[in-house]
Amino acid sequence: MTSEVEICNLALSNIRAGSINSLNEASLPAQTCKLKYNIIRDMLLTTMPWGFCHKIIALAVLETEVFSWSRAYQYPSDCLRINRLVGEQEQLLNSNDVSRFTDSQLFAINNFRTKVPYEIFNFSNNKIIAANEPNLRVDYIAAVTDPTLFPTTFVMAFSHLLASEIAIPIVGAENGRQLRNDSFAMYNQYLNSAMADDLNEQHADVAESEFINARR
Repeated sequence: MTSEVEICNLALSNIRAGSINSLNEASLPAQTCKLKYNIIRDMLLTTMPWGFCHKIIALAVLETEVFSWSRAYQYPSDCLRINRLVGEQEQLLNSNDVSRFTDSQLFAINNFRTKVPYEIFNFSNNKIIAANEPNLRVDYIAAVTDPTLFPTTFVMAFSHLLASEIAIPIVGAENGRQLRNDSFAMYNQYLNSAMADDLNEQHADVAESEFINARR
């Protein structure tokens, strides 16, 4: 199974800098990988809504009062980036629970994913989401730290991006610049492959109920 050390060793091999047994070693390669690993991983996770770190959860309601907004919600602790907020009406329509709506409340499919206005605030060093709609869910990119969940092409992209960041600190500026550039070029190639693989595992069409079709 893929591990943090294995990803770091892939990165080190990309710049011909040997290998490590642990990120806690006192060696320069281990300490440099340890310094860069988490931030590079999180940056790569936010490049797109990868399926393995894509979450939709109900937001916890807070009592915090926010000027010009009627409701406050807890920002998810594992959230790297919010894609969008999901309104209550969209949740019901997506569940095909159309029996709860009158004719005037039936909407076209292309209106299902309306943008819910919101803002992010810091209250007492806690991030909160301010909005006006009740019973919101959040669609977001989660901070996945378990490398066994990473697809193979994502791992390869990750290793090359990490290699591009550690090349100069480990190898030195003279040889490191070219190794950095080469690794970054390979990163872009693997990133495109990883994105294509991820998109091939998705089908985003929203199914229309027979009731809605019959009303047209």
